[in-house]
Formats: sequence, structure tokens, C-alpha cells
Amino acid sequence: MQSRNILFIVEGANDEPKFIRKLFNVCYRDIYNTYSYKTSIHVLANHIEKYYPDFDDGFTDILGILKECESDPDELQILNNQYTDIFLIFDFDPQDQFANFGMIKRMLKYYTDSTNQGKLFINYPMMQSYKHFQSLPDDDFKNRTVSVDQCQNYKYHIGQISSYTNVEAYNYATFVSLAVHHLRKANYILKGVYEELNQENYLEVDSTLIYDKQFSLLTESNQIFVLNTCIFIMIDFNPKHFFHSISNNRSSFLI
Repeated sequence: MQSRNILFIVEGANDEPKFIRKLFNVCYRDIYNTYSYKTSIHVLANHIEKYYPDFDDGFTDILGILKECESDPDELQILNNQYTDIFLIFDFDPQDQFANFGMIKRMLKYYTDSTNQGKLFINYPMMQSYKHFQSLPDDDFKNRTVSVDQCQNYKYHIGQISSYTNVEAYNYATFVSLAVHHLRKANYILKGVYEELNQENYLEVDSTLIYDKQFSLLTESNQIFVLNTCIFIMIDFNPKHFFHSISNNRSSFLI
């Protein structure tokens, strides 16, 4: 398989790069760069809506959008490189004062292919949701939600309760175990069934529909389901290998 040269466009300058670095150290040997946007997807959505209202017509490059707002020469160099894959990783952040949920839905509909325009992953409520566990396996994760008020201190809360705060201690089994839990949660949100998907069903997962259901829950009850989707990158890279590992080595994982 040809080696990839990947760009991760992420919201934060700390947690996301650290997570990606460990994931690649453990699971992959592809070349990658990380570009930290350092503000929320709502700010990006408002910028795109104002200056690129037809961004999804197929003629607007996300790297070009970011380069116009970037002045640091080192960061510009990252954006000027050529990549085989582009992934965008951002937080849902329902408490954001500049919230633009409609534009984010358009972005999710458009950014669906890492090898073309890029693929967008939204984490609910934010990146730290990948470790929202006191123990694994955890069947209670099915119903785990957070309120908008709880989102204000979510990072601190997870730091206090999670048994998986040190990503540097993760191994392959940890990443797979976490991914399976979030995969089951995605299935529960979409279909009401807390079971892991197979490869065929995973490839049919509609991130826009997940977003719609999360937005409906937010509107109805001021809550959202805890769900990390960027961990699905490890499935996207090689779905056959991921599901084969679970099938043949199930006892190796905390699922």
C-alpha cells in the first residue's frame, strides 16, 4: 500500500496533537502533519459563511481558506504542502457564543472524503470525550450524556473521573477498546442499538444524521450524547484490518 502524507486540521494545540501523535506511534507509520486552528469550528463556520458562501460547490480548497487567515511562516509551510489525505477534527461546543449549527451541518455534508475535499469529524461535546470512562468495558456508556452547563467545565470533569487520562500509556488494545465503545454509541444514536457495527455497516454511517440527532437532543433537553468520532480515523485507515482484529482477537480487548 502506498504511504500516505496526511494533514490533520485540529481545533486545539495540545490534546488533539498529543492524541494523534500517540495513535500514529502505536498503530501507523504514515507521514503526517498537524495544523492547529486554535479556535472553534463555529468561528470557522462563520468565516466560511461570510467569505465563501458557496464553499461546497467543489471549487474552494480548505487549505486556501486557512492560508488567508494564517501569518505564521511555519504554519503557512504546513498548509502549503501537498497531502494525500486531509482530516478536520473539531468540537461540537454547544455552549459557543458564536454557534452556527446550520453552517456546520453544511460542512459535514461536504467534507466527507479525506482524499478529496477533506473529511470532518465532530466530537461531542469535545475532544476529551474519547476518554470519558472510569473503566472498560462500560455498558453504561450507551446512555452517557452531558448538559450544556456541564460542557463549560468538561475538560476538568473528565480529568477528575477518567481512568484513561494518560494517552501516553495507551497501547493498541486501548485504542481499539475505546473505538469499539464509541462505535457502539454511534450505532445507538443512529438506530437505538448498542452493538458494534461490521465493516459494511460502518462504511454507511452518516455523520450528518448523527449531527441531526445530537442537535435534536440539544434542542429538546439541553443535552447531548457523549461521542468521540475522531477515534474512527483508526477504522477509516484500514477498516478490514480493524474489524478483522476484533473478530480474531476479541479477548485481547476490553469490550
